[in-house]
Formats: sequence, structure tokens, C-alpha cells
Amino acid sequence: MSSFPYLVTLVKVIYVVCNVAVLVRFYYALRGPGISRRARIGFCFLAAAMSLAFPAARVLDGNALWVRALAHIGNFWFAFLFYAVLAWMLVGLFRLLNWRFRWIAIAEEDRVRWRHRCCAGIVAASLAICVAGMVNMQFPVVREIKLPVPAGTAPLRIVALSDLHLGRLASAGFLSGAVDLIAPLSPDAVLFLGDILEHDFHPSETQANAEALRRLNPRLGIWGVMGNHEYIGGVGAQSRDALNRIGIRTLIDQWATIGEKPGEKFMLIGRKDRSVGRKPVRELVSEIPEEHKDALKILLDHQPTDLKGAAEAGVFLQLSGHVHNGQFFPLNFLVQRLFENAHGYSRRGQTHVWVSSGIGAWGARMRTSGRPEILLIDLVPTLRADAAASS
Repeated sequence: MSSFPYLVTLVKVIYVVCNVAVLVRFYYALRGPGISRRARIGFCFLAAAMSLAFPAARVLDGNALWVRALAHIGNFWFAFLFYAVLAWMLVGLFRLLNWRFRWIAIAEEDRVRWRHRCCAGIVAASLAICVAGMVNMQFPVVREIKLPVPAGTAPLRIVALSDLHLGRLASAGFLSGAVDLIAPLSPDAVLFLGDILEHDFHPSETQANAEALRRLNPRLGIWGVMGNHEYIGGVGAQSRDALNRIGIRTLIDQWATIGEKPGEKFMLIGRKDRSVGRKPVRELVSEIPEEHKDALKILLDHQPTDLKGAAEAGVFLQLSGHVHNGQFFPLNFLVQRLFENAHGYSRRGQTHVWVSSGIGAWGARMRTSGRPEILLIDLVPTLRADAAASS
């Protein structure tokens, strides 16, 4: 049985507890001369209204402007709450240590003023971090790598991107902006690495997204796999249909050969997402007909969780996303402990692995632990067999 429903319930409980804790903490911390009881209640009422925007947007249907605005407000509050709670925890830790080591002596008559300053500092710092993360989202970078391929193999240029999370919070204009970055790179193939659509993706956005992708027209096509978000709410079949209408040929535990030039024989293998069960990659590779066994195998796997299996199956290159490099600092340090490769290039035996932080974001349109990115991979037959240069 999938653990996803239990995880969702846990997140809901944590969200409610954190909101209640922050509201109570601010209400009592703002007591004292200079701030009236009415002002404190008004502040907490505003915060409570913001906290309700997130769950309200999750349950509302439709794609109206006001629903999208509510979703943006709710997800911004979600991020603000994260940093406010983190700041209160750090303040609490400092107070405990200060009580023990007496670094700062605060007179009784100054305690109220310092408490008010602390509240203002937490709000200002949390807002500043969130705004900086939103600005950071507007400036994705292109990460480049050159990988050696056997002599006689034709060169190939691939662009890969993951985790767009197209839906209420990321419209077709966001994909169009990504296309503006990709088009000058002149890729032979464009690969999407999952979490392309959110569960709230609206059919009215399909045509605009399709028009954006048509501007690329790579000679070997646009391919992709689905991530865990395409399956949330049981909409996997609808997600695949939407991706096909947008112009992304989706591989789900399937393979396809691409290549037109002499010596250009590449095998794309798209894995079903780990969240819904799938075949072992070795079994997928074993299904490839004998005449294609010598093709270089490029594996698209949304979650970078089975690097050993890819190496044992003789995969040349695995491309993944999902992890977002944590998205919110300091979660990047946590995901680095949870995944063998949470971000960037690595190697498992003869298998090259590149995990993207993604170009989009889950929830709030902000990133505070690294830049959004697009991957550019050049497969070059002229490099030494043991060389890999990246920038």
C-alpha cells in the first residue's frame, strides 16, 4: 500500500500545528506598551486568513483568476510560515543558550522592547528570504556537460529539464520562457524528466503550452516521463493525455530508438514513476530487441533512487529530477543525506548520472537553495573514453 495518503495527513497536521503555534507566539510576544490588543488581534486575524488561503486553493476547482491569486497567496504563506517557524526555533535556542551562558544581559524594563524587535525581525527576515527566493526563480541557468561516446557514434545534443509543475501557479507563459532559453541551444532532442504537470493543470492551458513547444521543433523530437505529481489525485491517465496533446511523447516503462544520421543510434528508456510501482530497469532493458542492444541507453527516471539498477543494466546516461536540490534552504542539506545524488553530476560504474534541480518549483514560486536550471548535454565521440567535462 502506498504511504502517500499518510504523508499527506502528516503534512496537514504539521501545517495546522505550525500555524497555531506561530499565531499564539506572535500574539503573546506583541503584548506590552505601544501595541494595543486590537492591533494584536488584527495582526493575528490577517495571519489566520493567509493560513486558510493554502487549503482553500487546494480544494477549489476551476482556473479563474481569483482562484489562481488565492493559490499564490496560500503558497507564499506556506513558505513564509516555514521560515518564521525556523526563525522562532533559532530564537528559542539562542534564549536557552543565553540563559545558560549570559551572553547578553537584558534589563527587565527593556524586555518588552526587545520582544517587539524580535517579532519585527522575524517577520522582516522571513519576508526578505521569500522575496529573494521569488527573484531567484526568474533567473534560470543552463548547466552544460560534455560526455564521451564510443568512436563512430554520431554526436548528439540534448536539452533536459524537469519539475516545471505547470498548473495554477505556473501558466503557459512559464513554459514559453523556458523555450526562449532552449531555442538558441539548437538541441537535437528535448527531454522532460517528470513533474511537468501539477494535479491542478487546467485543459484551457493545453493549446498555449503546445504552441510554446512547437517553437522548438528538435529534429529527434520532444520526449518525457511522468513524475509523482502527474499521479496525485489519481489523474495519471489524464496527465499522459495532456502531455501528448502538448507535444511531449511520454514513455512509461517503455523504450524508443532515436537517431537519423549514420552512427546515430540512441535508445531512450522512460521509467514509470517510483511512487506508483514499476518494472526493474534490468527487465526494461531485457525487452529491447537484439538489433538495438548495442544502442547507447539514455534512461529518464524522475526520481534518482535506483542508480545501482541503472548501472547494472548497462545504462550509459541517467537523467533525473524530483529533488529540487531541497528548494528551500536548509532542506538541501537534508536531501543530500537522503539521496546518493541529490543534485549535479555523478558516476556509478560506467553509468553517468545527472540530477537536475529543476526549472520550476513546487508550491510557492521561489527557490532559496540554488538556481533553477536547464541541462545541456553534448555527447561527443572525440573525447577520451574516461573523460567528462562539465561547467
